[in-house]
Amino acid sequence: AGPFIILLGLLIFVHELGHFLVAKYFGVRVEVFSLGFGKKILKYKKGDTVYCISIIPLGGYVKMYGDDPTTEIPEEEKKYSFLHQPVWPRIAIVLAGPLMNLFFAFILFASVAFLGEKKPAPVIGDVPPQSQAFQAGFRPGDTILQINDIKVKTWMDVEKFIQSHASQKLTFLVQREDRQLTLTATPRWNQTFSPLHLDSKVGQIQGLSFLSKAPFVGVSNPQSPAAQFGFPTLSSILSINNKKILYFRDIHPSLETASFPLSFKIKKVQLENPNTPIKSVTIPQLQKDPNKNLFDQLGLEPSDLFILRPKKGSPAEKAGLQAGDKIVSINNKKMSRWQEISETVRHYKEGQPPLTFTVIRDGKIKNLKVTPKLSEVNKMNGQFEKRYLVGILPAISQVPGPMVLVRETNPLKALGQGFMASAQWTGSIAISFYKLITNQVSAKNLGGIISIGRVAGESFAIGLSPFLKMMAIISINLFLLNLLPIPVLDGGHLLFFSIEAFRGTPVSLRKMEIAQQIGLFILLFLMVFSIFNDITNHFLSRW
Repeated sequence: AGPFIILLGLLIFVHELGHFLVAKYFGVRVEVFSLGFGKKILKYKKGDTVYCISIIPLGGYVKMYGDDPTTEIPEEEKKYSFLHQPVWPRIAIVLAGPLMNLFFAFILFASVAFLGEKKPAPVIGDVPPQSQAFQAGFRPGDTILQINDIKVKTWMDVEKFIQSHASQKLTFLVQREDRQLTLTATPRWNQTFSPLHLDSKVGQIQGLSFLSKAPFVGVSNPQSPAAQFGFPTLSSILSINNKKILYFRDIHPSLETASFPLSFKIKKVQLENPNTPIKSVTIPQLQKDPNKNLFDQLGLEPSDLFILRPKKGSPAEKAGLQAGDKIVSINNKKMSRWQEISETVRHYKEGQPPLTFTVIRDGKIKNLKVTPKLSEVNKMNGQFEKRYLVGILPAISQVPGPMVLVRETNPLKALGQGFMASAQWTGSIAISFYKLITNQVSAKNLGGIISIGRVAGESFAIGLSPFLKMMAIISINLFLLNLLPIPVLDGGHLLFFSIEAFRGTPVSLRKMEIAQQIGLFILLFLMVFSIFNDITNHFLSRW
C-alpha cells in the first residue's frame, strides 16, 4: 500500500498544486485544497484556505471562491471570484493542473536519467537456426557495438534503429568473444502489435532478440540417473560443477566439458512457489555412452513439452492433467514443441470428440480426454479474440540478457533526456488513447486503481528509478486524460471556456448542467468499467 499511496498522493498533489498556484496568481480566493474526497480526516487553515486530507484517496480538488454559477457574489468580492475572472485567466487556471502533471513527468524522467536506469544491454540472446538473424551470421552472446557507424548502448537503441530502417541494408559491428565482426542484414517489414505505435508495420530482423530460454529441464523417466540422484520432474539448473548456468544453451557445453563427479545446484520449478530452496545434486560416476550426449544419458529433457500447471477450473484440470505431465501426443499425433500443442488445440471445432492427450506421468503413459473451451484471449495488439483453449501453462520461460546501467551525469543533458522522454511518452500514450477511442485496441485493456496499485508495488520492488519512471508515465496519462473534453474533467471546463472565448458569451447554465450530468455518468461508468477489468484481469482466472 505504501508505494501506491506515495505515487497517487504525489500525482494528485502536483495536479491540484497547478490549479492552486495559478488561481492565487490571478487573485482568485482558494477556499479548500484537498487530497482525497469526502470526510476530512486532517485539516489545517492558513489565510483563506483550508488544507486537508480526505478519507477517499481517489483524487483531489481545489475549491475556489465563486466557482458555483448559482451563487450570488457581492460586487466588492467579484475580483476574488473564479467565474468572474476574464475567460483567459479561467482557461489558464484549469489548464494548469494537467500541465503540472506534464511538467512533473519531465522532472521525473530527468531524475531517472540522472540517477541511472538499468536497461537490457545490446547482447543477442537465442538465435533460432534457419532464422534471418542466424543466416546473417548473428550468434547467441554477440554484443552489438554499432549499426551503420552509430554506437548503441542498449537493446532499445538496437530495436529502434531496426524498426525505423525497414528494407534498408544495415551494417552491424559485433563483438564475439575476443574479436570484432562486421555483419549485414536488411530488416523486413513486420506487423507491430504495440498499442503505443501508430504505424502498423515496422522493420524487424527475424530471430534477433535479447531473450534466451531459461535453463529449465524436465525428467519424465523415474529410472533415469537424474531422477535416481534427486532431480525433480521440473527444475532450473543454476550451476554445474560451480560453473554458473544462465540459459538453457549453456547446459550442453557445460556438461560435455565437465568431469565426474557432476555437482548440480538446482531449484524446483513451481508456479505457486517460485522461491523454492536451492538443492544440491551430485552424480558420482556414469559410464559414458559414445552414441549419446551426456544430457540425454542423464535422462534430462528440454522442458518444452512439460506442463507447468493446469489453470484452476480449466478443461485440462477437469480432465486430470497435472503439473509435471509431459505431453507426448494429441490424438496420436506426436508433439515436438509447445507451439504444435497450441495449434492443435486452436484448430479444434465445436462438436468434435474430445482431444486425447497422451502424457507421461511418473514414467507411466496416461491417456486423458480433454474438451477445449471457446475462450476470450487478449492478443498482442490489444484486441480480444475467441479461441479454443484447454488451460495449461508450459514450463517454458524467456529470460533477458545482461543489464547495463545507463546514466547521464551532466544535469543539463539529463534535463534534455527528460524532455525527450516526456515528448515520446506523450505521443505514445496519445496514440494508445486514439486507438482505444477508435476501437483499434479493446476497452478491456483499460486499467483502474487496482492496476495502478499493482504497477506501483512492482516497480517500487525493483528500485527507485523504475518507480519514478512508472510515476512519470502515469502522470502523463493523467495529463492527457484530464484534457479529454468530458464535462467534470478539466478538459470539459476548457471546452466550455473555449466556446465562450470564441463566441464572446458563456454557455448557458442549463446546457452546462446537462453536460455535467452526462460527464459525471461517463466518468462513473469508466471508473466502474476499469475496476471491473482490474478484477477480471487480476483476480479471475482466464484461460
